[in-house]
Amino acid sequence: MSVTIRQARVRDVAGIHHLVMEGTKHGKILRRSTRDIKKIIRHFWVAEEDGNLIACCALEIYNKKLAEIRSLVVSPAAQKKGVATGLLNHCLSLARKKRIYEVLAITDRENLFKRLGFSEQLHGQKSLFVRP
Repeated sequence: MSVTIRQARVRDVAGIHHLVMEGTKHGKILRRSTRDIKKIIRHFWVAEEDGNLIACCALEIYNKKLAEIRSLVVSPAAQKKGVATGLLNHCLSLARKKRIYEVLAITDRENLFKRLGFSEQLHGQKSLFVRP
């Protein structure tokens, strides 16, 4: 599988929206409208294979102290192949370059995030942070 990770473009809004809606069916992420996605498209990164979007993830940078990983979705056919890890590593690398102090993820996929250096900061809750 040859996967390319790149910054999302406006033409990707429909594909990202489709992925997000698929993710919401399983209760894994929050819904986002195409308008919401278009408004923050510069924060999205996508993984594509053979010209098809197979995953997306947003890194919303709030300030030098905090950024958040949001809307991480991998299409069912591309799951369990390291695509989510690749997107997350890309976003964390970007956060490091921008000298962001902490990256937040609110998730139920603790094992994935912990493998990448996130740790639980709010005991008993699902918020995970990493200092890139």
